Amino acid sequence: MIRLNTDVHPSLSEMVTENLRRRNVITIIDFVSADPIKLASFTSFTYTDILQIKQHILKKFGGVKKNVIELLVKECNDIIPTKINSLDKLLKGGLYQGQLCEVCGSSSSGKTQLCLTIAANVASQSDIVVWYFDTKNDFSKMRYEEIVKARNSTQEIIENVLCNTKICQTHSSQELIQALRQLRIFYKQKQNDVSYADKKTFLVIIDSLPAVIFKVARNAQQSDLETTHELDDLAHVCQLLTSECNAIVLTVNLVTQWISPEQKHSTNMTSALGKYWAQIPTTRLFIARQYDETRKINVWKDSRLTKNSFCTVNINHVGVTS
Repeated sequence: MIRLNTDVHPSLSEMVTENLRRRNVITIIDFVSADPIKLASFTSFTYTDILQIKQHILKKFGGVKKNVIELLVKECNDIIPTKINSLDKLLKGGLYQGQLCEVCGSSSSGKTQLCLTIAANVASQSDIVVWYFDTKNDFSKMRYEEIVKARNSTQEIIENVLCNTKICQTHSSQELIQALRQLRIFYKQKQNDVSYADKKTFLVIIDSLPAVIFKVARNAQQSDLETTHELDDLAHVCQLLTSECNAIVLTVNLVTQWISPEQKHSTNMTSALGKYWAQIPTTRLFIARQYDETRKINVWKDSRLTKNSFCTVNINHVGVTS
């Protein structure tokens, strides 16, 4: 709670605040809620002075009234559809600008193919740029083009998608964090650039986090605390990208299972990278193989969505379809 001082209002000197404190008026809430006549009675301020100070505090620290309809329209405009119908329905429209979403699943569950499909679909919108951070060094341009062509795209759209997709390969967590910091600086500088004025937002895909974070953990010279610092730096730069640049960040993660000696099978499956990272993404989706090409995508975390709600998709060499 904010205490009364000269930073709150120049008239609230140390002598004045001490006098107020003796009467249990310590914070800005105490001052605003107090009777102005009583405040004037034990301070050197007039009734008008008290009202002016209160007005100043409310203007400086109070909430801002906004039109509900305008907020709803803005929220709808801030949703970027993945163009995978069942997934967009599950997410109530698609990916939300200014938020971090994570896709987790076991090996070969289809996480990369899902990311490539989302990247291709989003990049086909001329006003959105996709930054694909490949930490596994297995990005295939041919595979990506095949996904784009499978959507009956014209040559113009294919060229537009390839132009709007920027590939960045990183080999360590430090390289990834540095690249993301540079990306933030780039967009902060370009915010007033006319050539980027029509670019509403951008999508950052990191495929995948364990490829570089687990590499840190395997280094015998690096402690668990240092690994946590790496995750903290990563979380911080992602938060800056989402809050300052209104970007969408989509990360890929693995899952872990713990099986005790008494158990043959474990149902306690969680996302990798530990408890610290578990709280970072706004949305967490879990993708799992059902049979053949069918995959089930569950909502593991999202305050807007029903937990454990799900959709099914088909995954093959030409991407993901509903």
